[in-house]
Amino acid sequence: MSYSDKELANLRNQLNTERKRVILNIDSLSSDLRSSITDSSDENGLETHIGDVGTLTFLRERDLSVELSEEHLLNEIGEALARIKLGLYGTCSECGMEIPRDRLEALPWAVRCVEDQARVGV
Repeated sequence: MSYSDKELANLRNQLNTERKRVILNIDSLSSDLRSSITDSSDENGLETHIGDVGTLTFLRERDLSVELSEEHLLNEIGEALARIKLGLYGTCSECGMEIPRDRLEALPWAVRCVEDQARVGV
């Protein structure tokens, strides 16, 4: 499977758009995490109620988990852009076969075909 220059330009644009969205999301999550860590009191300057500590901890951990997932996705997008530049985009990193277009349309940063991804796992 080879992509035309126009298709590659569209893929680059799609990946760059997603990259910008992910960066904004990471920045927002980082800001929220920083403010939740430094702001452990309410508007009145009173300490957080002990009953809220568990909830705050859960929310911080959830946000951190989402941030780490977004950073991983950002990495995958960067790798996809590099593969386009190197002429390797659309080739499975495991078996060397072509990754079906429908998979790449659904997941443009995919590095493996469905079979190898299932074998390797998440």
